[in-house]
Amino acid sequence: MSKTRLMTAATTLVAGLLLTGCGSASPGVAVKIGDEELSVRDVDTAAREMCTALGDQFEAQSTVLPMSFVRQGTVQLLTLRAQALQVADDYGLEPGSAYHNDVAQRRRTAASMPADVQDTYVELTSANALASDIVDQVGKIVLDERGVTDATTEQVTQAGIDVFNQWPDANGVDIDPRYGLESVDGVLTPIDTNTSVAVGKTAKDGLKTEPDAAFAKTLPLTHRCG
Repeated sequence: MSKTRLMTAATTLVAGLLLTGCGSASPGVAVKIGDEELSVRDVDTAAREMCTALGDQFEAQSTVLPMSFVRQGTVQLLTLRAQALQVADDYGLEPGSAYHNDVAQRRRTAASMPADVQDTYVELTSANALASDIVDQVGKIVLDERGVTDATTEQVTQAGIDVFNQWPDANGVDIDPRYGLESVDGVLTPIDTNTSVAVGKTAKDGLKTEPDAAFAKTLPLTHRCG
């Protein structure tokens, strides 16, 4: 998984999918998705485990990222997964074969990684496949209820996307501003949500929405990945 895929994995599922509503989570809560809360500790732990899982790949590619970018990508994927599972529960659905096939492939990739981070890697990197699976299943249900027959693949997908995009307004998705994420045209996107103004070059480099390898290499080991 490249540094670009880590940051965009939750936004490349399909155009317009995921999170039309974002607010401010409660203290200590990183993300609140419907009735599920993810703590800051949950995010930090998952981000560290993803960094470990991708360590060999990053080293081979001479990739170094600020941990803030890894946390952003982790929040995106955790949020996508949580929403997909809750939408599935709303419709009485279970993930299908497309998702399970993706998980099996991720498991094979993870086999060479440290054992204690394999589950996190598989869970997060399969989030897109999970959401795609649920989107299509929900889309079919919605169109069947409308009496639509012979629907195209695009119609099914769009019907499922519409359900996902409406879900946050009804159930709520709140993200702590520290993660620099905001809904832009229905997609959870990295953005500067800081309330302070960066003045020096180092401070400005730390607020970039694309990873800066040179800046990352100047950070302490605990603040960088790779």
